[in-house]
Amino acid sequence: MKIIGLCFAVVLATSSSVASAETFERAELDKDRTSVQYAGPIKSITKALEGYRWLGQSKDMNGGVVFEPYVNTRFGKNDTETGGAIMVKATYYLYDKPVKEALMIARQSQIPGFVEFYGYESRELQLHIRMVDDSTFQAFASDDEYRKPDKLMTYNKVEKFNESYYKDQLESAMDDGTFF
Repeated sequence: MKIIGLCFAVVLATSSSVASAETFERAELDKDRTSVQYAGPIKSITKALEGYRWLGQSKDMNGGVVFEPYVNTRFGKNDTETGGAIMVKATYYLYDKPVKEALMIARQSQIPGFVEFYGYESRELQLHIRMVDDSTFQAFASDDEYRKPDKLMTYNKVEKFNESYYKDQLESAMDDGTFF
């Protein structure tokens, strides 16, 4: 009887760990889709993101992003590339230092439940975002990463970004002997 109970416990433990590993799918959407077609979910996420510091930490990164509203003066003008675009300005940080600023266009992601933000000047710059709660969002860096749940990044709302651990260790060129 104890062996049956132990086997049942192992099966339950295994099935619960398998169930907790989330799987994602991909929907085929028109590559020329605009923000206007999915304005409701997009505006909901942009409003939740804007004006806060979002910290993402992993073994590969210790930085974050700040999204700010961007007024698209061409919005509603169908004869322009950005006429149907909801846009935001994103400032990326490494620790507490800004490293990149980008104008981004929001549209429905091909990963269901996510909104895609891609760089206006560089489409390779992407974040596919879904809100978990008021203080957390999750993101993939591209729509191809949905097959790899370990690539799902988590960002948390913070008051300020972390300072670099190496800040005090850096020496000026005079101090390290580079200049005589």
